[in-house]
Amino acid sequence: MNGQSYAIEIEHIIREVFSCERFGFGGVANSDFIRSQPFTAIIAALAYQFSTADANHRSEIEKFIEDNSFYSDFSIDELLFFETSEKIIEGTHIDIGFPNGEEAIKKIILDFRKVVK
Repeated sequence: MNGQSYAIEIEHIIREVFSCERFGFGGVANSDFIRSQPFTAIIAALAYQFSTADANHRSEIEKFIEDNSFYSDFSIDELLFFETSEKIIEGTHIDIGFPNGEEAIKKIILDFRKVVK
């Protein structure tokens, strides 16, 4: 599993949202940033769209955020570290709700792509 390839996939979506090149929007449209802080980058793109969205699209954006906020503290690599749905990290049991981290990041990307249309 290559975290960078998932980060690049998210980068392409974000670059399309912002109509920018790599490193655009203050460096947020950059796979290196995204790999370490995917939820922050995704939220930035969604916030940009939210400002001009109609009520239906705003609801979709809010639902995406609510459904995925659990993952806001994870880097892509940390998610991919989950070989099963559960891990104990620093004494805390964490269940990501997917068979493994790769499935989680794939679903997040799929849903992100759908909500930004």
